[in-house]
Amino acid sequence: MKVLIAYRSKYGTTESCAQALAGRIKAETTLADLRAGHVPDVRGFDVVLVGGSIYGGRIQRDVTSFCEGRGDLLLKRKTGLFLCCLSQGEHAKEQLQAAFPQWLAAHAFARSLFGGDLHYDRLTLLDRLLVRGLPRPPRGGSLLDTNAIAEMADMVNSFRAGA
Repeated sequence: MKVLIAYRSKYGTTESCAQALAGRIKAETTLADLRAGHVPDVRGFDVVLVGGSIYGGRIQRDVTSFCEGRGDLLLKRKTGLFLCCLSQGEHAKEQLQAAFPQWLAAHAFARSLFGGDLHYDRLTLLDRLLVRGLPRPPRGGSLLDTNAIAEMADMVNSFRAGA
């Protein structure tokens, strides 16, 4: 079984989550940063995991373009979706629902919220304004949900066991 994790990270949180996810998957796994634009052909993978983060209420354009440009191929594979965001509870669930195309969300075997991390010192001025009022991780802490990452990896690993 071959797994592709295609993600877009602005400040590194989604990239860290993608790496943590890859580290827990017990199959050949390829990480592809959608910002770099060098994404392997989806046809070479059995499972495709797609992730991004929310800025200004939207997921990055690179993630949307990846999904829309490969729609037919993604629908022929086991596809999972994940989102990193600082929002919690119902608001986070709403963001996850709005982040990905509905046709893909309906097909996905998993739609997961991985939480978020805020590296305030790395933010642009505009992003600092956007995150005002959002929950902040405690100093030296994180709002990442490592259990959600482990659960998605376990789902992927179960495909391998069932093969």
